[in-house]
Amino acid sequence: MKVEREVIIDLLPAYFSGEASAATRALVEDYFREYPDFEKTARGANSPLEQLKVPISALDAEREKYAFERARQVRETSAAYLWMAILFTLLLFAFRIHDHKIVWILWEKSFHTGIMLATVSVFLWLLFFSSRGLKEPMRAHTKFLWMAILYTLLLAVFSVRDHRLVWFFFGPDPIAGILVASMTVGMWVAFFLLRRKAKREG
Repeated sequence: MKVEREVIIDLLPAYFSGEASAATRALVEDYFREYPDFEKTARGANSPLEQLKVPISALDAEREKYAFERARQVRETSAAYLWMAILFTLLLFAFRIHDHKIVWILWEKSFHTGIMLATVSVFLWLLFFSSRGLKEPMRAHTKFLWMAILYTLLLAVFSVRDHRLVWFFFGPDPIAGILVASMTVGMWVAFFLLRRKAKREG
């Protein structure tokens, strides 16, 4: 949560007099850690609180810098998703020539591997297109939501063998499936907890 300096200045008298609540003290001290120069000025014995106030032009410049940084993070994140999506898509079409025939490397021995990478590829393309419309960096609970969706999709990867469904992570040795399922549950739990926290903070 972004706290304006004017709010912190209004809290300083109660903070320095020792009358502030624990929540107020934590808020002021967090701000001090973020702006050590401001803390040094605030703790000056002869510094009136009016001197701590930032001119409007400086506040506008700080807001502009903050907005620029958010836009930069959105662009970089979107670009990262794009390059990863392209990479995984190209891997699906990797091939070699054997006996004058094209052999698809990922699909030659294990159809499951190809399906799994195709799932990741589709997931990354969805992430890229969804991130293009963002105006702010993706929030923590949204990141966990996407990861939970990905792990859930991976658990659903299967092929048909001898007229039966064969699940990639739940073969003769189900340990890998149990681990991935545990991580999936953990991702969903983290998503719901972080989303609830985000709603409380507004």
